[in-house]
Amino acid sequence: MDDRMQNLWKKIENAGKTVGILFLTLVSLAGCSQTGEKVESTTETSAVENALETAAAENDTEDAAAGDGESAGAENVTAGDGELAETGNAAASDEESAETENAAVNDEESAETETAASGDEQPTDTENAAVNDEQTTDVENDTAAADSYVDTAHAVQIRLSVDGTTISGGSGARVSGNVVTISAGGTYQITGSLTDGQIYIDADGDDIVVLLLAGAEISNTEEAAVYVENAGLTVIYLAEDTENRIVSGEDNTGSLASEGEADDAAEGGAVWAKDDLLIGGNGSLEVTGFLNNGIQTSNDLTIESGTITVDAVSHGIKGKDSVTITGGTIVVTSGEDGIKSDDTTGEGYGVIEISSGEIQIESGGDGIQAETVLTISGGEIQITAGDGSGDTAVASSEGWGFNGFYEGWDMEDEDAESTKGIKAGSELFVSGGTIFVDAYDDALHSNGTITVSGGSITVSTGDDGVHADTELIVSDGSITVTQSVEGLEANQITIYGGDISVTASDDGINANGGSSSWGWGMGQTTSQNTSGEGQSTSEEMPLLLITGGTLWISAQGDGLDSNGDLTIEGGTVVVDGPSDSMNGAIDSGSENGGVCTISGGTVLAIGSSGMAETFSGSSEQYSFMLTLSTNYAAGSTITISDADGNVLFEHTSERTFSSIIFSSPELEEGGTYQITIDGDTTEITLTSVAGSYSWSGSSSGYGSYGNVGGFGSNQNSGQMAGGRGGV
Repeated sequence: MDDRMQNLWKKIENAGKTVGILFLTLVSLAGCSQTGEKVESTTETSAVENALETAAAENDTEDAAAGDGESAGAENVTAGDGELAETGNAAASDEESAETENAAVNDEESAETETAASGDEQPTDTENAAVNDEQTTDVENDTAAADSYVDTAHAVQIRLSVDGTTISGGSGARVSGNVVTISAGGTYQITGSLTDGQIYIDADGDDIVVLLLAGAEISNTEEAAVYVENAGLTVIYLAEDTENRIVSGEDNTGSLASEGEADDAAEGGAVWAKDDLLIGGNGSLEVTGFLNNGIQTSNDLTIESGTITVDAVSHGIKGKDSVTITGGTIVVTSGEDGIKSDDTTGEGYGVIEISSGEIQIESGGDGIQAETVLTISGGEIQITAGDGSGDTAVASSEGWGFNGFYEGWDMEDEDAESTKGIKAGSELFVSGGTIFVDAYDDALHSNGTITVSGGSITVSTGDDGVHADTELIVSDGSITVTQSVEGLEANQITIYGGDISVTASDDGINANGGSSSWGWGMGQTTSQNTSGEGQSTSEEMPLLLITGGTLWISAQGDGLDSNGDLTIEGGTVVVDGPSDSMNGAIDSGSENGGVCTISGGTVLAIGSSGMAETFSGSSEQYSFMLTLSTNYAAGSTITISDADGNVLFEHTSERTFSSIIFSSPELEEGGTYQITIDGDTTEITLTSVAGSYSWSGSSSGYGSYGNVGGFGSNQNSGQMAGGRGGV
């Protein structure tokens, strides 16, 4: 071989020696970790340095001995797997060597190195103690499908019995009297019955404990029947076609737990986990809480599947940090809130997410309550809160009608239990699912904002149908309010789309200070919330903006009401407004500087004429208001046609009315239009963008030419050809 080839071959031989020396050194270090021996930083460093010095002495080329690229490459080849590669790289430079030295001194990082070296072996108590909070949280939040955690092949068998509980098939559990203690991760299959006993879990902070319930009944008269003191994640898995029951307290009345009184000294629930809890499987679980709550976690609670029935004297299901429901059939009967998350720590806490499942709730308090954010994207939800709406939806302002004067004059006890259907502390999102709510108080409520972008919502309520203190946005989906005081309410209301139907004893849609308000002035309103939840003040000019969708409003108060601006840019809006003369089908906050305008869409608003208001002359789309000299009865059919007989709109009234407001993109200045009410017809010719007209007549003959009438914001004079008289 020539000189170049000999030098190259020598380099390869030296590199191979380096690999071998490093490999032996690393194996030695890893062996110390596996046997539990403490690795001192000085020993570890000197061993690595000696290996490098030996390799350097045998290498003729300085780059081969110390070059970062070749040396690091050799170390990576030697390391092979991830754990050894990480240690090998630590020796490649002074900086990384220092990092390895720190890892040997720092208990937390040492535990991490030991765990990596131990391969698949079960972590020791010392190693678990070294896992930091962030790492533990990652394990806790790893709530994959419950099935993935169940290991039936290696499950420890726990047979509950009043004659003596037995444990077989493995370790990790022990029995003392009527208490079964589980101290290690793994799957534990539980069958049989345990009276006045407890399943007690006290494992390491990153252990996953699976309770495979396969026909188990556990009761405890004084505390939780299943209590998790410590674990990374506890999984309650319901074996297919099995029935399981967990009870805390005892029935002294023969009635439902939800009808009793909570024990003031009681904590937690019949199932109480201080860490994360996941419930899944295809069996059934019945939970009864005579002492306090039904199911409770101090951290995150996830329900994935199964048939779960909860009856509790206090809250039914509570996940303090969060509640996530992705499936299952859940039936809750509770003396207080049905499903609840109330952590106030900050963002990401106190949240509820529902994406699927069938949920039925009867609650003495709120049906579903999230301290911060509540999201519903799927599932079927039925809620009866506070015994339902009954006949409680009576307008507090009925008979008065002055905008805001008596609205919100709540005669309820301010300390009364909150009985809302679905409630969020800051944000409520609905993007899917089917929701039915019958609530004594608001059906859907947020102390902040509500966004509806899909799904089907049907509610009956003793107060507001959908209420947000600050902003309500509807872009899609359907909202049906069958009974309410006010249908939709917020300070800022924007409707981009959707199908909305509202029946209200007061205002149909109300943009004000965020809740029923009293007092007015320059756009600032102070809100008095019901159920003693305090006041909220909004500095923004109230706004009701409609750009799309289909809306039908039947209201005894104002149909569309804004204490500020009322703006319609699109959609189809039909208002069957009030019969009394102190309200109007449309009402804007002119007293606050608000303006009522239309630039698109189709609107038919009928109601009384005493406080009737039409669109402003600054509108971009033509409209007219027709004031009738007499009332037409509910059930009357209104038809509006152009001069050629083309029907522009037709509607059968739900209420008695004496005024008609109509706007359509098909209206134009100078156009002649026919208005027919039950066969009685008159014609008007539009002379301005927002004309006001009156119709005088009798049921027995033709009426005379009308005069200007009504309280419209732009009362332009106009003539109306004599038509057949009204009723």
